[in-house]
Amino acid sequence: MAQQTPYPGPQYGVPPKRSRGPVVLVIVLGLVLVAVLATGTVLILRGRDDKPTAAAGSKPAAADSVQFRRVLAAEPNACNGSSPAAGELRCGTDGTRYKLGAVELDGSHVSEVKAAQSSNDPTWVVNLSLDQTGTKSFGELTTELTAKQPPLNQLAIVVGDRVVSAPSVSAPIIAGQVQIYGNFSQKDAEKLAADITG
Repeated sequence: MAQQTPYPGPQYGVPPKRSRGPVVLVIVLGLVLVAVLATGTVLILRGRDDKPTAAAGSKPAAADSVQFRRVLAAEPNACNGSSPAAGELRCGTDGTRYKLGAVELDGSHVSEVKAAQSSNDPTWVVNLSLDQTGTKSFGELTTELTAKQPPLNQLAIVVGDRVVSAPSVSAPIIAGQVQIYGNFSQKDAEKLAADITG
């Protein structure tokens, strides 16, 4: 009499098929996870680009947000808190009333605005970088102003309806880098950069 074994006898030929369901499921879940992570990264990066900060550097939102104009006349302490923004008259942040020439260069030629600490002292400045057309125009303008006497050698930098700086030009500025200074604190410089970028 043959004894039965608790195990089935050996099978020859093709091995039994195993289900691939769990392997396929793991692969699909892995691909979905990669797609979600990639989409999340793109959305995070896009969210950062939508609202650039002045500290990181950005362009002006509008062409008239910053203007470069010749100073035709300057009257110190003539504004007395008022803000004459009529015609060619503008008040400076220091209370000086300026009579200005036409806009010679505007924000459309500014490629970057950035608040930064001055390399010479602990005050803060606002750096503007000009595009190629702006660099050429600004170089020609400042070359012309160096030959003039005060106040005709001053160049007003107008933001909104105020003159934020009106430095005397003593040498041509041909590299396309403009620095606005005025004993700014970090907060002042960042606010000015934000005002320029809109």
